[in-house]
Amino acid sequence: MTLSSTHERCSTHVLRRRDARSTNRRAFSLVEMLIALAISAALLVAVLSALVASFRAYQATTEQASTHVVGRVVMHRMMALVRNGVDFGPLPEDARDRFVLTDQFLFVDDDGNEIQFRLDRAASALLMQVDEETEQLLLEGVRGPTDELGAPLGAFTLEYENGTKLVRASFDLTVEADDNASLTLEGDEVVPIRLIGSTAPRRLVW
Repeated sequence: MTLSSTHERCSTHVLRRRDARSTNRRAFSLVEMLIALAISAALLVAVLSALVASFRAYQATTEQASTHVVGRVVMHRMMALVRNGVDFGPLPEDARDRFVLTDQFLFVDDDGNEIQFRLDRAASALLMQVDEETEQLLLEGVRGPTDELGAPLGAFTLEYENGTKLVRASFDLTVEADDNASLTLEGDEVVPIRLIGSTAPRRLVW
């Protein structure tokens, strides 16, 4: 056996051992695979939770902005009808009383139509009725004002002069933007929208 052949055999043996070691190092063990899967699952759950919270926050913000616009439109429409009204009710029981707080407001417009606005606290709805027709839903999720003990106060404040002449009508309503919205993942809540308006019959200006 020559020296060169012995050297070649040794070199071949060393290379085979290195190849075997490198082959053994390429694969992950079962424990490593389980740990990697657990980390990946935790990251996916965290990302999914963040996406769900973002979608809910976007939905709540959109609903709140839409409700604010619709509420303002309804409020302006109500005040426009009141400005053109001629007969109003309910009247105070005592002519010496100037203010009437009520959840039901009636008046007659220029065309002789009897219009009624009514806050249904049980259904959390603001309703409108023209003459004897079916009541129309104006707004949902509406609440009226209450005192410190939670007793209901009138959503409509009517100010009279001499017990029969309406000089000002005020509205105080609170609207929930979205009762079904849940932002618990963000630890936040939908902020209610308060709609306040006041107007006087146009005949006072004339």
